Amino acid sequence: MENPADPRSIIEQLISEVRPDIYLWDVTADAGHGQLRVMVDCEGGVSLATCEEISRALMPLREEWALEVSSPGLDRSLTCPDHYARSIGREAAFVMRVPVAERTAFAGLLVAAGPDSVTVETGGERLEVPYADVKKSTLMWKLVKSL
Repeated sequence: MENPADPRSIIEQLISEVRPDIYLWDVTADAGHGQLRVMVDCEGGVSLATCEEISRALMPLREEWALEVSSPGLDRSLTCPDHYARSIGREAAFVMRVPVAERTAFAGLLVAAGPDSVTVETGGERLEVPYADVKKSTLMWKLVKSL
């Protein structure tokens, strides 16, 4: 198999053939070192067994790539509109390139996501946050104390 510059479409096809419920969160290809990092997500989270299953599905790529399959983690970065849409109802932290409501850093609940911006509820107000102005955003993980 040829070592494509962007193997994302091939990876999506191979994964969908065995697990259509898996969402391809991110792909990082380092062609110079022949490394391919694949981050996947699914409802209920990603287990070691899920990573093994996806690794087997991506076997055709192993001829050209050293493959690493993992979950994006609890405090995953949000880097595209689809990430925000899949994370509605969760809390995220933002660092902005351009201030929003005079803030360059804030956290809040993701309440809506469109093609150009995400709506965040923070401190009792709703902020419209343009993706282009976000320097970095990550989901916030909270430890829930059980009674």
